[in-house]
Amino acid sequence: MVGGDRRRPKISMTLISTIIILFTAFIAAGGIYDLLDKPPSLVMLPGGVWSAIHNYWGEQTINESLVSMILTLFMFGGLYIAYRSTRVTNDPRKANTMLIIGLGLILMGLAGSHYLLNLKRNIAQ
Repeated sequence: MVGGDRRRPKISMTLISTIIILFTAFIAAGGIYDLLDKPPSLVMLPGGVWSAIHNYWGEQTINESLVSMILTLFMFGGLYIAYRSTRVTNDPRKANTMLIIGLGLILMGLAGSHYLLNLKRNIAQ
């Protein structure tokens, strides 16, 4: 096939961005640790109580990873919605609503991550 028509398939930038964001959330939530160490989803604390939060700082449960991943995705989603609000030029009400929703998602992600860290600190004592 001399001089043949070789075309590469076009890949959407939205698809690439989504894959990168999901991979980043997976890494930030401890996905590699989950794959390599295979932690439990629940642990028994010294008082005989089951908990979804591991009592050691250096370890985590699957549930901690999933919650952390969801909270990280909330923050990414909030940043994206806040960014998209800057592109709405003809409807200020829609732009303000999108900005408030984006900021709300960012705050939910940050507050949830902070709360999860406080839970971990209180259980580890």
